[in-house]
Amino acid sequence: MAMKHQDDDEQSNDLTINVVPELRRRIKLAAAQRNLSVEEYLERLLEETVPPEPIPLQHNGRLNRVAVDKLLQTRAAIRRAHSDEVFEDSSELIHEAREERTRELEQR
Repeated sequence: MAMKHQDDDEQSNDLTINVVPELRRRIKLAAAQRNLSVEEYLERLLEETVPPEPIPLQHNGRLNRVAVDKLLQTRAAIRRAHSDEVFEDSSELIHEAREERTRELEQR
């Protein structure tokens, strides 16, 4: 499968994909079964499959303020959703598990 993205014009949204005839037939059939055009079908597949662009945490060696704000909002949302739960310090849990495992190994 060969792909070419035409980026000459910022308004252009064209993406040319060359596929073998058998795959093209299967794509057309799958789109028709869903009452979608091939373009709509492929766009939905790509939206489901291709991960969103990550927000870079750093820019020029400095933390990205947008990313930090998003993390703080997510943390606040988790705390609101689980206000009645106590979250233990995971580093302490890991330390305790390591100590327990060390004791188990020493007893052998």
